[in-house]
Amino acid sequence: MVAGDSCELTIQRLVSGGDGLGFLDGLAVFVPLSAPGDVLSVRMREVRRDYAKAEILELIEASPQRVVPACPLYGECGGCNLMHISYEAQAAARLDIFLEAFRRAGVYLPAEVGIAVSQPFGYRNRAQFHHGSDGTVGYARRNSNAIIPIRDCPILVQCLREWLGTMEQNSQSPGSAGLARSSSPGLADNNRFVAFGAQDRVWMEGRDSEVQVEVGGKPFLFNIKGFFQSNLAMLEQLVATVCSGMSGAKAADLYAGIGLFGAFLKDSFDRVVCVEQDIQAAGYACRNVGRDADFAASGMEQWTASAQAKAPYGYVVVDPPRTGLAPVVRTWLGRSKPPVIGYVSCDPVSLARDASVLVSSGYHIEQVRIFDFYPQTGHVESYVRFCLD
Repeated sequence: MVAGDSCELTIQRLVSGGDGLGFLDGLAVFVPLSAPGDVLSVRMREVRRDYAKAEILELIEASPQRVVPACPLYGECGGCNLMHISYEAQAAARLDIFLEAFRRAGVYLPAEVGIAVSQPFGYRNRAQFHHGSDGTVGYARRNSNAIIPIRDCPILVQCLREWLGTMEQNSQSPGSAGLARSSSPGLADNNRFVAFGAQDRVWMEGRDSEVQVEVGGKPFLFNIKGFFQSNLAMLEQLVATVCSGMSGAKAADLYAGIGLFGAFLKDSFDRVVCVEQDIQAAGYACRNVGRDADFAASGMEQWTASAQAKAPYGYVVVDPPRTGLAPVVRTWLGRSKPPVIGYVSCDPVSLARDASVLVSSGYHIEQVRIFDFYPQTGHVESYVRFCLD
């Protein structure tokens, strides 16, 4: 079997990222936009020694999980990749992906793994857009640098959908070519820009530099180009879970970003330390958490060797990037052994790897919850609470 060959394939399950997985004479074949139970005619795009990637040529027998996508651009747009599957099946797939990652890592999980479900549509507060050459606003086409003009997007919150319609009307009205582009001064050379919508207001990169939103009754300020979760309703549930039942003398918020968790931990701990490598985000953390906390604008390697890291912490929250905990953080946790660790993850594979290290260091898993921040996509966000044996 080589690239360009075609064959019939049955999809067994979804894997991390959202592709369907089937097997051809023992070879794992990954197929985007497929569903468990699909019988497909596929063409190989890439064939390696231990896996292959393929594309759908024909849907021979449709999975019972399939639904009609809610967006006419689905499959062309590079955003959503699970809109062809019912939301109930998506949630079940996220659980399966999560459990499979821990099974492969050899880590025991409690009997119950809960899932906090979201609105399937109308949930997304933040999106990245592109300007087309004619000034229209669009998304990037799947597997391409080309731009698809869009008039609407069903996963966006209502104020962003209304704003998007206004942008489209402006760019299409007579004599207004390039109006959308000119209304966003300061855009990057590649013409990408971010829009954030909440509380019936839209902030737009190039026009607005900062965004202020409310989470759990607290105001948070951040740079519009910086990272912030894109589902505010789900974020409130995550914050409540991370901070629930935790109090004491001292807590640490590692990979703190703009200080989201630190702002809430401050209410139940005598002292909170927020550690963030990005200088700009650390500055916002100081503003969002307040002066009655400690801060370190430092990389993890430098911080774990600092005097601040030698203090005893009753609760340590980690919210690392997709690659998981830096090795120095795993070593520090194993050495300092805080009684409770709260791990917020955007990748179950790196989470399971780090969980294996923590368990071998004397921790057990007390609580697990999956948070469906991004319906219609293959992302899996979760929280795991580790307690020292």
